[in-house]
Amino acid sequence: MEEQERIGMKKTRIHSQKTLGNKISDVLITYGKTQLLVMSVITVVTWVILSRVGVQFAFLLALITGAVSVVPVVGMMTAAIIASAVAIFDSIRFLPDVSVLFEGIAVLIIYALLNMATDYLLSPYLIGKSAGIHPVMLLVFVLIGTFTFGMWGALLTVPVILVLKTISEHYHLSGK
Repeated sequence: MEEQERIGMKKTRIHSQKTLGNKISDVLITYGKTQLLVMSVITVVTWVILSRVGVQFAFLLALITGAVSVVPVVGMMTAAIIASAVAIFDSIRFLPDVSVLFEGIAVLIIYALLNMATDYLLSPYLIGKSAGIHPVMLLVFVLIGTFTFGMWGALLTVPVILVLKTISEHYHLSGK
């Protein structure tokens, strides 16, 4: 009889671990989907803004911006430098009475505003909503992770928080 109970306990433990693994997998897949949504929104917004301003290759620049936006700070900074260089060296002038350098600076300012809107509003809201974490708390966690661990903290804070939250909820609900 004891042997059957021990086997039953092992099966329960294995089952709960699989369930926890499935929950973690689901949370990380949802996070990945939300990141893709954020990247898509950034791509579309960038394309619209650069097109309206009159920067050449707006669609290509928007695709690059969306793709690299997943890397905090460095991604948007790289995209901003590329877009600014294009604005300076293209043949189209969207600020006709000023130096081309001011066009590059204008694009940098556009990207800085876009980056702030993304990092402080869009991403925390969408990821917080999909993960069930208040956006302000998520922003605080990311800032702490970034200040503590640099770029790696910026990249990994949200997935780590989501995994820890999932583990906590799993063991809280199972009563262990």
